[in-house]
Amino acid sequence: MKIRVVLTAFAVAGTLVGQAFSADSAAAPAVSTNKSTSVAATAAAGDEVVARVNGAGITRKDLDMAIQSYSYQMARQGRRVPPGQTAALQQNALDQLIGRQLILQEGSKQVPADIEKKVQEQVDQAKAGKGGDEEFKKTLADNGVTLEQFTREVRDGIIIRETLQSVVDKRVKISPEDARAFYDSNPEQFKQPELVRASHILIRCSPDATDEVKREKRAQIDAALSLVKGGSKFAEVAKKVSEDPGSAENGGDLGYFPRGRMVPEFDTAAFSMKTNEISGVITTQFGYHILQVTGRKPAQTMPFDEVKDKLTDYLKQKKGSDVTRTYVADLRSSAKVEVFLPAPAPSPSTLTVPSTPTVRTAPVQAPSPSK
Repeated sequence: MKIRVVLTAFAVAGTLVGQAFSADSAAAPAVSTNKSTSVAATAAAGDEVVARVNGAGITRKDLDMAIQSYSYQMARQGRRVPPGQTAALQQNALDQLIGRQLILQEGSKQVPADIEKKVQEQVDQAKAGKGGDEEFKKTLADNGVTLEQFTREVRDGIIIRETLQSVVDKRVKISPEDARAFYDSNPEQFKQPELVRASHILIRCSPDATDEVKREKRAQIDAALSLVKGGSKFAEVAKKVSEDPGSAENGGDLGYFPRGRMVPEFDTAAFSMKTNEISGVITTQFGYHILQVTGRKPAQTMPFDEVKDKLTDYLKQKKGSDVTRTYVADLRSSAKVEVFLPAPAPSPSTLTVPSTPTVRTAPVQAPSPSK
């Protein structure tokens, strides 16, 4: 299934959109030989209020963070700000932050009853992701963020996300007929290629390993092959000797995959073998493998009943983006919004940045066929 199903998420911090300033966007601050004066000037610049939303200020630091975050995302994609577009981008980033503040203010009128529990869960997850409390605190300190600030941003993010989700849930309804109509009108989106399910045993060996190491590794994989050919269960041997941590504990099972997913040597063998056949030793850039094909699925169009739930979610989020833009525009029309940045001069743009917040989405591939 080619269609991507999306999950609702709204950026937690002020990083909804943004783009790095190019060299011509703003003059660099004057160099000072007095370090304390320079630091003070930088702090003062960061505290500059660039907009107010019903009295709540948005600072230059908030705006710079949003722009820098988007810059990083763009750089990872090999993209940059088109010349002359930095001022327009800055204004769009500010519009996003204004929209975020409007949603936060509206959502704060009815805070979720279990907000503190959800905040703590997310903070705990962040700590675990960094390997514990000490590493987490160090990461915050390295980025100039206090635990109080981080916790507040998490809390705001939950309120924003749940407020938007509530709006979408109330205003967007996708009927089974809607999902079926999309399915019938877009058959190409639901075509599934031929799939093979396989298990493997891997003994790792770098291509530039010494001849002595290669002989040692080859002896290990040959011993494993002898066990399998001698009647030992493939899965049991894989659990004991395979050096692929992602599959060894599952008896070497890799699940179903299409052509082109694996490295060429592995791919060629998998799609040329019969079901339940066991290969000889296959050499790839990762080392030495033994492969067993355990299942096949021919190319097919995925049945509607198999995709209807994910398809319904996709259509709901697609319509939800339009609903969210309208919702934020309505909030802004009745709010007191003061912007202290000069409006950018109109110019042709190849950069598209939405001017109002939407339900941010992270693409998630449709689930692989069940094992």
